[in-house]
Amino acid sequence: MKILTIAIPVYNTEKYIRRCVDSLLVNEIQNDIEVILVNDGSKDNSIKILNKYKEKYPETIVVIDKENGGHGSTINAALEKATGKYFRVLDSDDWFDSKNFTEFVKKLYEEDADVIVTNYKKEFVYNGESESIEWKHLKENKVYDFNKFDLKDLDNDYFVMANSTYKTEILRNSKLKLMEKTFYVDMQFNTIPIKSIKTFKFMDLDIYRYYIGRPEQSMNLQNFVKNRANHEKVMKFLIEYYNSNLKEFSDNQEKYIKQIIFYMLTTHYYIYCYYGKTEKNKLYKEVKNFDKYLKNVNSELYNMMNKIGIIRYNRKTNFNFVKINPYLFSKIINRCGRLVKGKEE
Repeated sequence: MKILTIAIPVYNTEKYIRRCVDSLLVNEIQNDIEVILVNDGSKDNSIKILNKYKEKYPETIVVIDKENGGHGSTINAALEKATGKYFRVLDSDDWFDSKNFTEFVKKLYEEDADVIVTNYKKEFVYNGESESIEWKHLKENKVYDFNKFDLKDLDNDYFVMANSTYKTEILRNSKLKLMEKTFYVDMQFNTIPIKSIKTFKFMDLDIYRYYIGRPEQSMNLQNFVKNRANHEKVMKFLIEYYNSNLKEFSDNQEKYIKQIIFYMLTTHYYIYCYYGKTEKNKLYKEVKNFDKYLKNVNSELYNMMNKIGIIRYNRKTNFNFVKINPYLFSKIINRCGRLVKGKEE
């Protein structure tokens, strides 16, 4: 058994895939890892590049070539095939810090926590700058009991694809199956396994490099607004998942998942505030229907959203759509990027 499976969803990323895969292929750990490259019906030369890697590194590289089904379908396919004790996802326009990744893989042999969390960096396309995202209050090498630790130690952050490595059996036992042909399914990946987690551990290593700013990314501001129906679809899934499992959650699980939903709801309402009054007739029915839906399925979550002034005001004015400053909205989307990294597929 390999110690780690890295799943790499690939869709039209011939410009970036070599940087991504090469960052993993360090000689001293090649026999320890399994890299599953899932081509999601790319229309460029991605599959040719993937097959060349498979030919050169047959003991490390696995290629799955499938029809387009979206980001979620690629992770589903990789998880089904995975043989590693641990499992993590690396998007094909991102990469790992090779040195820290090598150290991470070696240390994994000593671990048995359900989840290992690490640090990562955001790399911004438009200005060439980077931002470190670090766990400042978690203690290295301490095994935390997820159901008993103080959630404040997470600094209002979460286990996301860029910072988390799960035991493969935990993901499978949680019955994780992501939606297909839908953006923002990262939120399912970030939420569903929580019910099955008992322990987690922090390694103070900066591994993931998260490349932000490509026009194709669904976290791009305009694409986020354009794909709001997908966002709502995932949002409703999370709410219904929360409702149906509420009695089975521990206190920490409930609080953790509720906080994720709160943030995603805030973002969803803010999408409509981005448009402003000129598009009111077009969007009025959408946001009213969603607000009514939320009130009907979970009044607690509905009332919780009144903590946000702009949402509270819009409700009082029958959604007269107070225009939100684009800069502020961009900051909200950037914050959301810690939870979600969607791809245009």
